[in-house]
Amino acid sequence: MIPRRNQGKVSEKGFTLIEGVVAVSILLVVLAIAYPIFQRYAINGNLKAAARDIMSDIANLKQRAMTENTTFSIVFNATNNNYTIQRAGVTIQTKTPTYFASDITITSTTYGGSTINFQTRGTTTAGTLNLRNSRASTAAITTNLTGRTYVQFNMQ
Repeated sequence: MIPRRNQGKVSEKGFTLIEGVVAVSILLVVLAIAYPIFQRYAINGNLKAAARDIMSDIANLKQRAMTENTTFSIVFNATNNNYTIQRAGVTIQTKTPTYFASDITITSTTYGGSTINFQTRGTTTAGTLNLRNSRASTAAITTNLTGRTYVQFNMQ
């Protein structure tokens, strides 16, 4: 018995080896181009996360100072690359921006004596904290007297 053909057409299913190799090659080229871009994005994302974490600590302590009717402060230490949260002069917690990535450093502060103080009426010490990562991207966290905080990023 002779197999029937569908009106002269042979129906084949699947891919040839050459089609598979071409598809994998294109995928590898796209991945080779995208990987460095993704890595840069991740490194800069860690800097943004660290800056936003510090901003949330500032907002939280301003609120706690008003709620608990006591003074709070954050002491930034660029030498040890950490900052200490204090309540009425007693250390509550020590944090570091390297929680998000080991390459984030505190480069400088313009707060008086590297300390931002939160008064019971909600005012704070005005100043700026500067962070830097391994790509030389920077984040400048600025606080005004009313406790309003914002960050400016310079991504490389």
